Amino acid sequence: MDNGQGTWPFMSTNLVEDPQATHTFQDDLESSFWLLLWMALMYTPSSESIGPLSLFIRQTFESEGQQKRSVLLSQTILNHNAYLPNNPEPPLFPNRRSLYLLLGDLADLFRTRYWIPELVDWQALETVETTENVVHGLKEKLSAYRYQQCQQRLQDHRYTIECFSHHLEGSDWPENDKAVPQELTQKDSWEMDGPKKVTLLQSKHVLELLDAEEQRQLKPKKAQRSWSSRPKNTCRTQSSHR
Repeated sequence: MDNGQGTWPFMSTNLVEDPQATHTFQDDLESSFWLLLWMALMYTPSSESIGPLSLFIRQTFESEGQQKRSVLLSQTILNHNAYLPNNPEPPLFPNRRSLYLLLGDLADLFRTRYWIPELVDWQALETVETTENVVHGLKEKLSAYRYQQCQQRLQDHRYTIECFSHHLEGSDWPENDKAVPQELTQKDSWEMDGPKKVTLLQSKHVLELLDAEEQRQLKPKKAQRSWSSRPKNTCRTQSSHR
């Protein structure tokens, strides 16, 4: 594919970090994760407060994208233990368990594009594979094994589609569900005579913000064209016929 294709907020970590990188179908698969995460954060009630949520969205989707790699590698916003009993940290989407688990599975998948197990992890996998009577399920818990599995799943689009299909069959999706724009803050800060001027606005769709800015910039041009299209020397023409 040609380089530079895609909507910036939803482009893969690979393409955001290196605009000259070859655009592959794995980049498009990863974009499905960023689009889903953005839609969920913008239009689904979450356990995050307005400030941290707004900051996360700006740093992940509206900046140069440095945080995307961190989101996949650390997954601090997608705590896999959030639904376990007595867990002190609430899940990001308390009433959307299937949505939360779908995001977690996709993050696990695309994480392996930017992470490689260490030597000790490969040695542990080799030991388990060459040892008899290994505890059932131990191999599946090893990071090197999970890495191999995800790398295989990234060879085509089937697992990603299966992942969506599996979680969409969950019984906890609410009926008559609809998008509810979440209250966020957008901060435009710049130095003005010393103190910083900060504007707090109700959050809008990223593309709506871009469109509004484009329309604002186009207004002077439209006005200029409108003025230039008026008949020239009208007064002189009328006075010459008197």
